[in-house]
Amino acid sequence: MTREPRVQLAPLAGTLRPWLMLLIVCAGFSLHPRFLNTFWTADNLPNILQQAATTIILAVGMTFVIITGGIDLSVGSVMALCGVTLGLTVKQGPPPFLAGIMAIPAAVGAAALAVRLTGRRAAAWAASGTALVAAGLAISRAAAGGIQLEGAILAALAVGCACGLVNGLLVTLGRVPAFVATLGMYTAARGLTVFATDGNSVSGLPPRLFPVGQGAPLILTALAAVALGALVLNRTRSGRHLRAIGGSEEAARLAGVDVTVHKTLAYVVAGLCSALAAIVLTAKFRVADTGAGTGAELNAIAAVVIGGTSLSGGRGGVVGSLVGALTIAVLQAGLVLVAVPDTLQGVAIGGVIIATVMLDQCRRSPAAP
Repeated sequence: MTREPRVQLAPLAGTLRPWLMLLIVCAGFSLHPRFLNTFWTADNLPNILQQAATTIILAVGMTFVIITGGIDLSVGSVMALCGVTLGLTVKQGPPPFLAGIMAIPAAVGAAALAVRLTGRRAAAWAASGTALVAAGLAISRAAAGGIQLEGAILAALAVGCACGLVNGLLVTLGRVPAFVATLGMYTAARGLTVFATDGNSVSGLPPRLFPVGQGAPLILTALAAVALGALVLNRTRSGRHLRAIGGSEEAARLAGVDVTVHKTLAYVVAGLCSALAAIVLTAKFRVADTGAGTGAELNAIAAVVIGGTSLSGGRGGVVGSLVGALTIAVLQAGLVLVAVPDTLQGVAIGGVIIATVMLDQCRRSPAAP
């Protein structure tokens, strides 16, 4: 009888744990007078949200992937590729290979339709190849010489969607482990970013893009991504299916869940979040940097883990990932304010991540009789 209240309180404890972690970090740093006098000011607190914005957006997509029991190591490199796509498309038009990447979703859609209509894989390959070439040529011609900013933003989102789609199909249909598939995309996307620009950043972007990367628009964009992600995960059938896949993929399949579609969807969401993060980061720094997103995947994974999402899948949420991203931002700001050397800041953040995972494992372990 004594175990029943413990079971009932478990979901509440899991929800409150990320907030408690953030509270402990803030309280610990507040013992230092420099942090206390500088951090807790009306001017500084909004800056923390702005500094964490790209991590928050990436963490939303990462939550979808990790909650299925997967991982995505490519989000930082995809973010750089999407930023360069935005810059090149608005200035001079995308290179042919970028137009081809944008056409990948159309090719996959054509293949799926061909399979449904004919039931033959040969027809799917023919349809996907035709759609890839036709859509790639159409995009390349339409964007030649540069296009309006809105079209360039759509191009960046299309590249993010395509990269996520490739990751998802490699994991589901190709049976490639998520770690390997996304590590390959990590390397490929970074290489394509440098190849597209010869290693040079893209500047001279339209000034009307810049407000998106600062102040209220930046914060609202990040919070909108969190709200939409939480709505999908908590209030839709697809969200329930994603959790079920993370809990037990085989059980979800036996229950009638289309595991291939939903796991692929999780990686597509991660790709789209990478593109959105690229847009706001490009707007923030007013340049599409080929080195953007370096290490961003690690911050996103850390935010999700600190936020309470289990690395084994099936449990967690987007709001927790928001809290995790804020915790990392506070840690980084606090370590700077208390004059901890740069070389030791990563050690402190890594220690927090390890402690969080250990607590999660202890909570998952069955109680002693």
